[in-house]
Amino acid sequence: MMSPPFLDRQATATLIAGALLLAISFFSNVGYEALFHIRAAALDEQIGLCLHLAALAALVGDAELATRLRHRARNEEIERRNREDSKIQRAAIRRIAVIRFQLADTPFNRLRLNEALAALLEELQGASPSSQENA
Repeated sequence: MMSPPFLDRQATATLIAGALLLAISFFSNVGYEALFHIRAAALDEQIGLCLHLAALAALVGDAELATRLRHRARNEEIERRNREDSKIQRAAIRRIAVIRFQLADTPFNRLRLNEALAALLEELQGASPSSQENA
């Protein structure tokens, strides 16, 4: 099983969109100069920056978790399909073995095949239109 990537495409897109929203929120409320002179900024601006950074960290964690969950779901689906394919292959192998056994050249198997063919022939003759007209 492959290890999951840190971020898949969907998580990367989510992270970019979230980071843009956080940047818009930060710069519209605080301003660009606060980013370069954080110690000179007011206390509420410093707290605002910390909260925005915490929100960004939470967004990264959430995107990474979503990536791992999607990766795990894909792997489980692949394993389920492989198990189903394996069951189908085993059933087909068993059917082939039964047919090969029935086709083996033994008097008992020949008798059983002839009986099955005779029953099939009677069924086909009973269902044919010419036999129904004569009845």
